[in-house]
Amino acid sequence: MPTDPTPSATPTNGDPFRLHAEWVLLPDGWHQKMTVSITRDGVIHDVSPAAGPTDCQVIIPGMINAHSHAFQRGLLGKTQRFQRPEDDFWSWRSGMYRAAGAMTPEDQENIAYRAFQGMVSRGYTTVCEFHYTHGAVQMDHAEIPVLMSEAVLRAADRAGIRIRLLPVCYQRAGFGQSALQPQQRPFGLATQVYLRLIDHLVSESGLTSLQSVGYAPHSLRAVDLDTLRAISDHRNSCHPDAPIHIHVAEQVREVNECVLSTRKRPIEYLMASVRVDTSWCLIHATHTTGKELSDLAASGATVCLCPTTEGDLGDGFFPLSDFVRQGGHWAIGSDSNICLDPTEEIRMLDWQQRLHQRKRNPFRFDGSLAAGTRLYLQALEGGRRASALPVGRIATGDRADFVELRQDVPISRDLSPDEILSAWVYSGDASLKGRVWTDGVERNPSGSH
Repeated sequence: MPTDPTPSATPTNGDPFRLHAEWVLLPDGWHQKMTVSITRDGVIHDVSPAAGPTDCQVIIPGMINAHSHAFQRGLLGKTQRFQRPEDDFWSWRSGMYRAAGAMTPEDQENIAYRAFQGMVSRGYTTVCEFHYTHGAVQMDHAEIPVLMSEAVLRAADRAGIRIRLLPVCYQRAGFGQSALQPQQRPFGLATQVYLRLIDHLVSESGLTSLQSVGYAPHSLRAVDLDTLRAISDHRNSCHPDAPIHIHVAEQVREVNECVLSTRKRPIEYLMASVRVDTSWCLIHATHTTGKELSDLAASGATVCLCPTTEGDLGDGFFPLSDFVRQGGHWAIGSDSNICLDPTEEIRMLDWQQRLHQRKRNPFRFDGSLAAGTRLYLQALEGGRRASALPVGRIATGDRADFVELRQDVPISRDLSPDEILSAWVYSGDASLKGRVWTDGVERNPSGSH
């Protein structure tokens, strides 16, 4: 088992701990020679100008991974083999089911720890873990699901990553079907058992400052309308600060089955059935109409895009530049965890739009900040909304989650901090990333990967 990282810097008394940085990316842009003061509880106490020597180089907010299935990291390298011409998401899913069905709490913790540790080493400081490997045999028992959820929380704690655990409600095999397939049974929980699991995790699992819980009805094909509304009602009455995440419109087949069953497309059906607002995060939303895109932007909901997974599975791609121009909010996720690097997700999103439009700068950003910086900031804000946590900004009252970028490596020579961040986004060069902090605690003291 890998050695857990040892915190190397944290306040030792009630006084703030201070980082003195050459450059800091604040909500209003770049600032030079700044001191960030952090309370012993891991909250930013103050950000202020400072003279004198610095102990950090370029400090930016840590990225939020808004969609992860940690156990799928165990599939890495095992699914990239030609089997048949029609190989797609649905055939890939069969192998994923086999891996999920074999999962024990110990397996869950070990695989999740390796995934989370890899995320931290690459610059993610928060993860929204869309957790559906409950290990349940019968839908009306929650003992094993509790153990599986707590295994994920332990893994995150060991890795030092902030987690919004999103236990998944998964109850049927597809639209119009009343039961799960045998290989889906490890995911299944009855509605009341699912809601009791949420309450138990919130009140009885001893959550730390790095841990919180939200809701995740898996998809419109996996829960019916009554369950979806029960989850929404429970959230509104019991845990109103928690987000709700749901897969939607990832596959053309899913869209077609939804239309056949409900006479509406998935996003259209979801928005007609429940009040979709800023507390919602729609995962993928790959296949959208122009009206659905406008309605999503107007709702304030966040769309989470996972381009390395969407590319691996042949899903298609979301019209992001159009969504951005309409004021839509978006976040990034590692999903199947074939890739754990936030720069690769952002870079691939930009490349998709460029290839589709056959032009550079498809987002039409003004030139006051580099395109990589603009995209990084937008992904931060979307991740902040998707997680419903005070993260993604370096500001008083927010959590002290940072990534250091290095000015002292060959690739950053003669670059401004804005250019260094953009160089990191567009190159993914590991030498540019230095230390990582969550709650003001350094999680990889050597800055190694």
